[in-house]
Amino acid sequence: MSDDDYFNRGSWSEKSGAAKRREEEAMKAFENVRLETEARTDLKAGSRETIQLLKPSCHLTQACWKSFRAHVQSFEGWTVKRRAATEAEKKESKEKRKSTVYFTMVSFSVKKSAKNNWKVKSRNQKKRQKNDTSDLSSCESGDDFEIPARKKAKGDF
Repeated sequence: MSDDDYFNRGSWSEKSGAAKRREEEAMKAFENVRLETEARTDLKAGSRETIQLLKPSCHLTQACWKSFRAHVQSFEGWTVKRRAATEAEKKESKEKRKSTVYFTMVSFSVKKSAKNNWKVKSRNQKKRQKNDTSDLSSCESGDDFEIPARKKAKGDF
């Protein structure tokens, strides 16, 4: 303890060894599901596939959940959510913790076809071109546009 009667936790790790191990297991499980799902050819464009990834027994602490969620969302089309287990689900999964436990699900949104994306992009580009009257990106030197004159203040001569 320090002189102020409190613990200095500044040097403590945010994640315990067991928490890091569970996070790594979750990431490996996600990687397997991701590769398997992205390789499937039976998924239709624009559809969404949701998979239960983790049971309540694989408890991710808040710090682990934050980094795991960031990892999943770094892949295009992937999202992750967790849902609190009901008391009946806790009993069914033989979970003895009294605190809230979660099921973790990942969802993969299949891209729409490239042809449809191209149409949407071209429509949006046309709208932007119509609304944008000044195209400064084509200016190669600063001499192509004028800087507005500054208004004189009362005291300026």
